[in-house]
Amino acid sequence: MPDMATLCLDSIVKNGFEVAAVIPPPNFNPTAKNFISFAKSLNLEVFDYDKSPNTQDIIEKIAAKNADIGVICSFNYKLSKDFLNTTKTGYINCHPSLLPMYRGANPYFHIINNGEKTSGVTLHFADENFDTGEIIAQKGFLVSEKETIGTLFNRTNFMISDMLLNVLNLYNDTGKISSKPQPEGEYKKAPKIQNDIKIDLNNGVVAAERLIRAANPFYNAFLNFRGAPVRILYSDYKLQNHNIEQGIATKAQGDCLEISAKDWFIYPKCLQCGSWGIFDIENFIKVFRVSAGEIFN
Repeated sequence: MPDMATLCLDSIVKNGFEVAAVIPPPNFNPTAKNFISFAKSLNLEVFDYDKSPNTQDIIEKIAAKNADIGVICSFNYKLSKDFLNTTKTGYINCHPSLLPMYRGANPYFHIINNGEKTSGVTLHFADENFDTGEIIAQKGFLVSEKETIGTLFNRTNFMISDMLLNVLNLYNDTGKISSKPQPEGEYKKAPKIQNDIKIDLNNGVVAAERLIRAANPFYNAFLNFRGAPVRILYSDYKLQNHNIEQGIATKAQGDCLEISAKDWFIYPKCLQCGSWGIFDIENFIKVFRVSAGEIFN
């Protein structure tokens, strides 16, 4: 479900703005059906389509609404110049990073995985490329040491919704939206990632712990145990030098599972086996009779 879009749409409607129509993801997108149902539950007109919204049919339908401005949330498809000209003032895109940092589909993951201490949200005018249009508004915040993709996702979605309402209210009062070009240069990107991500203990425990938080709860950060992937949902680590080969369970007793990494030790706290079992470490050790010396790689 495109949660940012759902939250922003609900907020716009509840705050009294007239929504001329809703453009969902393409019908083949797995989020489309639920989002269309949600929009219709708000008694909104929906223009659905099979492959691309850049068709003459969709463009003409939107243009006929004579809308003042459009809003884009959680929409990972490029829009044509003709599409972007279907409203009087253009389209505001909502992006969960401080642009021009982390342009792309998944800023949440990369912000945590790269160990960023600060981040933020941006509203900008959409253009024919991804996340490059002029900036309308931004707000920054500190990234927690224990931030997960889930907590960051929720926090930025609510911040974007509030900021969007402020911008739309100002536009409603003045008929104008001020903006400024994005700085030029090379900046960190935020490309899509695969659902299953193997933890590389050769990168060290700090990188492993960040990856685990960056994946939780939307992706699977895993190690192999007894030939099968075990998803790690939460972990801790200890800074202690050793000469042990990576991926060895040096302790497996009570509520402590200690696994050697390149530099120090990692301590998984919550694991998922297959699609059925989520365990704290004490129960994982009991159920699978884990012993010291076993391999996690």
